[in-house]
Amino acid sequence: MKVNSLKGNTNYDSIFKSKEHQLSSGPFKLLLQKNRSNKLFLGLIVPKKKIPLATNRNFVKRRAREIVKDKSMKGFNVIFLVTTKIEIFNESEIKNHIKKLKRKLESLLSHEKSNQ
Repeated sequence: MKVNSLKGNTNYDSIFKSKEHQLSSGPFKLLLQKNRSNKLFLGLIVPKKKIPLATNRNFVKRRAREIVKDKSMKGFNVIFLVTTKIEIFNESEIKNHIKKLKRKLESLLSHEKSNQ
């Protein structure tokens, strides 16, 4: 499934203001908002202040994209952000946090579908 980039401050602002759905695990947070199109838009906020090393930032971004590459995610605007500084970058710990986020996201989506 194609993941489109979320562009423009107004799109980001509307997701931050809406607070439709928020999921978090460890230093990561996912913000979700339904959109009118049948496309998935993803915004990544992985600042250098939170993860200093570029290879680690790229690792996190790749994992974040993997979370949302799911057919059930169509019609959502998603922001993935790092909320706290990661002092010691442990790949297995990062993977576990991201797996937790994915499980929470899947349960939220299944709950959403059962309500429709």
